[in-house]
Order: sequence, then C-alpha cells, then structure tokens
Amino acid sequence: MTRNKLIAAAVQVRPVSRAIDKTIDQGVKLAGRAAERGADIICLPEHWLPEEIIPTPVDPIPYFQSLAKDYGVTIVAGAFFERVKGQVWLSSPIINSKGRLLGRQFKVHLFWREKKLAKPGDTYQVFKLDGYKAGILVCYDVDFPEPSRIYALNGADIILCPSRIIKGGNRPWQQYLTVRALENRIPIIAPNVYAPPLFIGGTTIVSLRQDPVRKIAHPRIRTITQQSEGIILESIDLPLHNRLRKLRFADRRPETYQ
Repeated sequence: MTRNKLIAAAVQVRPVSRAIDKTIDQGVKLAGRAAERGADIICLPEHWLPEEIIPTPVDPIPYFQSLAKDYGVTIVAGAFFERVKGQVWLSSPIINSKGRLLGRQFKVHLFWREKKLAKPGDTYQVFKLDGYKAGILVCYDVDFPEPSRIYALNGADIILCPSRIIKGGNRPWQQYLTVRALENRIPIIAPNVYAPPLFIGGTTIVSLRQDPVRKIAHPRIRTITQQSEGIILESIDLPLHNRLRKLRFADRRPETYQ
C-alpha cells in the first residue's frame, strides 16, 4: 500500500572524541527522541563515529536494530567505515521497521583521504520500505546530478543523504540539496555532524510545496540552526512529490541527451 504521508527525521550527532560508546549512546538517544515524536524514517550523518580506529571496533548496527524494532521505525544508521566481505567501505546501513538489516549503500564518490581508506561503491540501490521506496546518497555523492536522477527514474520516493560538511561548505551543500530536490521533484533528508569549530551542523531537510495558483514548485527547507546536537522532523506529502515528478519527467526528452 502506497503511503500518503511520511514523517522523516534527521539527527545531528556530536561525536565524542575517543569515546565511541558515548557517541553511539548519544546517537541512539537522539534517534529514540525522533521515534517518540512519530518519525517513520530516521537518518544519522556521515562519519558520526570517532575514527581513531578504522573500521570502528564497536558495531552500532545492533543498537539501531533494537530501536527500529521497538518503535517500528526505519533507520539509516548514517555512514561510517565498515568491513564487509573482507573489504573496507564507507557504508550506510539501512534497517527496516522490523529491525532487520535490509542492506547497505556504499559511498560511490569517495572524498579526499577516503580514497586511501575504502573501496568505492558502484551501484545505487532502491530500498523497498513500508509503502514507499528510498535511495541513499552519502555526502559527496549528492554533488553529482546523475545519482539523484537515477534514484528518481528508478522509483525512489525519498533520498537520504548522511553527510559531514565543514563550516565553509555548508551553503554550497544546502544549494546542492535544494537543486537535487527541485530537479528531481524528490524530498532529501540530509543530517550533518556537529563537531565545532570545523563542523557546525546545519542539518537540513528539503521538500517541496506547490503554488496553488501558478502551480510552481518551491523548496521547503528545514534546518537545525542551534549550535548543538539535535533533531528535525518534517511531514512529507509523498503523493504531491510523486505527482510533481511525473509531470516534470513527462517533459523529458532522453533522445536528445546523448
């Protein structure tokens, strides 16, 4: 059954240096607050775990599996270095509302030192959830237009974008998020870490509204403005986005895009 409304939450975590247990505890508590407020899907940032050891010696996934099962909520557990099948990836695990690990999206466009530490992914998976479909872009992946378009063409209703953006990059990052949402008529949930002075948060959710008279789609942007860890939630009208996307994509001319 297709959903009409989806309550999405983005979690802004403050990593505790050299204290992975405390950081995981904070992430789980913040996600729990979002679940208590009625979130259907929750997303954490990229690189929200302390990274003194790569990959992390403590697996956060079971903690979120328990939370997802207890509240019946889907959780994208951010993105972090993870060893899978003998190889280190920058991995974004997704856990469904029954607490089952559905799979992982591996970051495709590795950034800076990540290229030396992990293997890049090469696919964009669409995950079937409770009456809707989701895709995951990990941070730098959103800078490129193709991944978002692939998700939109392959039936995703929403994109989750766990990120770690430095202070000077916040404004361009939010512009990327807004453009991807507009050009694909798709909501984007993008949490960022809070680790001052270099990382100042600015966690953002971009969805769309439509001018009732002129029928123009406008971005609806929600951002965490306080200098701290925290959460934001947004109620997303999935049928509206699907209708806007169908109308826009009907005017595409792929035969000219060679």
